[in-house]
Amino acid sequence: MTEADPFDDLRLPEFLRAVLENADAVLETTLSAPDTLAGRIETDAAQAGFLPMLDPQSIAAAVLDAHGGVRVASRLFVEERGERYVDPGLVDRALRSGKLIAAPVAVESANGLESVIFVYAPAAVAIPTWHLPPEITEAAQGGKVVVLTTLAARSGPLERACGAFGLTASQTRVVLAVVRAGSIKAAAQALVISHVTARETLSEVYRRTGARRLPELVGLLSGLAFGLLPSQSDYASLLVDVWGLRRNQASIALLVASGASREEAARALGLSVAVVRKELEQIFAALHVRSAGELARTVSTMSALGALLGATRGRLGFTDPRGEPLRLLPRADGSRIAWSDYGPVGGRPVLIVHSSTTTRLAPSGLVLALQAAGYRVLSMDRPGFGMSDALAGLRAGDHDPFDAAVADVLALLEALRLPTIDIVARGGAQAVLALARRAPERLGKVVLVNPDPHSASDDHRHGPIGVFKEAYLSRPELIATFARLLAGSLTRERMQRMLLQSMRGSPPDERATADPRIADDFWRSVRMFATGRIDGYVAEQVAIARGGAPEPMRGLDHWRVLIGAHDTMHDPDHVERYWRLALPDSRFERVPDAGRFLAMTHANRVVEALRT
Repeated sequence: MTEADPFDDLRLPEFLRAVLENADAVLETTLSAPDTLAGRIETDAAQAGFLPMLDPQSIAAAVLDAHGGVRVASRLFVEERGERYVDPGLVDRALRSGKLIAAPVAVESANGLESVIFVYAPAAVAIPTWHLPPEITEAAQGGKVVVLTTLAARSGPLERACGAFGLTASQTRVVLAVVRAGSIKAAAQALVISHVTARETLSEVYRRTGARRLPELVGLLSGLAFGLLPSQSDYASLLVDVWGLRRNQASIALLVASGASREEAARALGLSVAVVRKELEQIFAALHVRSAGELARTVSTMSALGALLGATRGRLGFTDPRGEPLRLLPRADGSRIAWSDYGPVGGRPVLIVHSSTTTRLAPSGLVLALQAAGYRVLSMDRPGFGMSDALAGLRAGDHDPFDAAVADVLALLEALRLPTIDIVARGGAQAVLALARRAPERLGKVVLVNPDPHSASDDHRHGPIGVFKEAYLSRPELIATFARLLAGSLTRERMQRMLLQSMRGSPPDERATADPRIADDFWRSVRMFATGRIDGYVAEQVAIARGGAPEPMRGLDHWRVLIGAHDTMHDPDHVERYWRLALPDSRFERVPDAGRFLAMTHANRVVEALRT
């Protein structure tokens, strides 16, 4: 349970505040006059902002006295000897103005000078607005100024980023050198290997990561090392405000740092290649970089700090990459599929399928129960969810997102050389049905837990989640706007309040929402939406709102369907009738002491269903 923020309601968008204060009244309005909600939702959504989730090892901070002396500093600040770059003049300026002061600093590295940003803020300003390590927050009470920077992508996070793509030790060694050096030639010299060997190693790295060029690779791995930054964010203003670039130079810098060639950047901006080359010379000089690879590293660092500065206290997420076995698999077009392998490798493989409102981060109790029963537990984000990229060229409402997701599952099975796999679906039944239609030979045993019917077939509505369910059905064209509003306003405390209201009347779910472990599992599974990665959610919610009953699938007598008797989201009787028509030969079980969170509260029952 999170500590309540007394000012949270003041910051809440008007529509969400109304939902949390009186969901029944908003639901009545949604049912009787859905058009009246459109203006309120669109206004609120326009003000919503997406948030970063950063690796805490990537943030350097220190508390300073009035003269710039360091009172206390984070480990990264100490390791990088950040005190060498503190400017007493900027400390004094921050104190006198009472505002944030951002300035570029040329710091020493093994490869020469590297440009980073130092941000100074009076302690009275920094503590309420920046989410800092506890030791910094406590010490700031006696300090005058807090300085914040992202000095470098650390070796540990970079190695985990390489591990996500399954790079070997030798490949990781070359990649780390390239990220630090910014060029293949300098990396080869640092490692005392030939330029040819370095290039050949990187060719295989490109294949495994889906990167096309060195700047894209450096930016990709540096960005992953910092964490997960908000989507649809424009950090060009930092390049303009801090380094003094012109707006067109900032646009060129961002394109080249993302992997575009000079020619591609010129076409995108309607400029000649000669102009782009000339502007890049000035950009390199301003940012103290010598190559597009170094530019990509600097832009990744800048983006991480920009995302951090844009977040308010309590709304910044920190990842725990050591606790989540992230892996990334490139598609043929270079986009990426995120998946997790919880192990053990020798176990019988089972894929946990997430619902349309969560991501691949699986409930810890369910993972442990499956592992104890001898299963190798896998999970993956469907397209546009979590850290899986959306599928290019597909718009919500114009395609079947569940059918489109099948290719990713088959790609993962091929990559792992798995002929078949068992399935546990906590929601997400439509995705499993699509897989069964396209590749029935790849499925072993299947357990569907609380499968959702399409919205029009079920008139059960309850609490805040019921409001969204009815609004989606009434105005499916507004689902994307709803999603921006929800994701841009998402905090752990607000999610907890919504859950508590939505689960009222279900004793097992009320107990579940009060369980810190279950509450933490649920928050982990939804918090990536706060970064703005909502394409998959929007596509599937539109499909559920507009869809109809699936065609019956016979012969699936090895499938089990578990339904919580106290599910507040749907009427359990209706759910069973609906899915018995779709799966006439499957076995159904009503779990009398379970509700919406059945997969979390009754993990052993799920495992029993899978084994029988």
